[in-house]
Amino acid sequence: MAYTIKEISRLANVSTRTIRYYDEIGLLPPAYTGKNGYRYYDRSSLLLLQQILFFRELEVPLLEIVNILQMPIFNPLETLKAHRQALQKQLTRTKKLITTIDNTINMIKGDSEMAEKELFNGFDQEKYAQEAKDRWGDTQAYKQSTKRWASYSESQRETIKNEAGEIIVRMVGMSPESEPGDEDVQRAVGDYLVFLSEYFYDCDAEFLRGLSAMWVEDPRFAINYERIREGGAQFAHDAVEIFYQNHV
Repeated sequence: MAYTIKEISRLANVSTRTIRYYDEIGLLPPAYTGKNGYRYYDRSSLLLLQQILFFRELEVPLLEIVNILQMPIFNPLETLKAHRQALQKQLTRTKKLITTIDNTINMIKGDSEMAEKELFNGFDQEKYAQEAKDRWGDTQAYKQSTKRWASYSESQRETIKNEAGEIIVRMVGMSPESEPGDEDVQRAVGDYLVFLSEYFYDCDAEFLRGLSAMWVEDPRFAINYERIREGGAQFAHDAVEIFYQNHV
């Protein structure tokens, strides 16, 4: 079944402008374009849009979503499991915050007492630290990446994804005996930095270091490395850290 932009926007409760923008930056291309010039979407498009909206619901910036979906080893099912894990964690924290609110109300009313430390139960300091970082949407990297990715044809995008996949496998180590500091692994990290600069945005060792932190911290990134080898996300992160220390 084919859907127009207006139909898919109604189904997902998002604006047609948003759907068009996702197409422009290469996030949600139409299944095909009709002779009348209209964009048409199919069920696969709906599933992809659902993935994008889950990412947005979890406050993942657009450039990070683009990076995840572009990975040749991206797995929709595993990513949905990661979404569920993140939402479950969010739900648990929300319940703690509600309990903290109720306990604080009872304390103010004089119905109960609270220890000072209990006033802050449920607050996620790591979340605030992350929000303090520069968000992708306001960076030159975001502007470069979306512009370049939108300019590539489907065949070019597939070639880029395949090249990324090959480099990532090398960066995570070709054998169980590999170490993050091995020469071939370090060479792969350097190749990945060049790859990002060539196809997406100007990238240096410090910027790549920031990216590698997300590979470990965010399960949606981590699964792409863990499927190559157990502990793959941490391995790649450590490899980038060594590369960074050798190039600053």
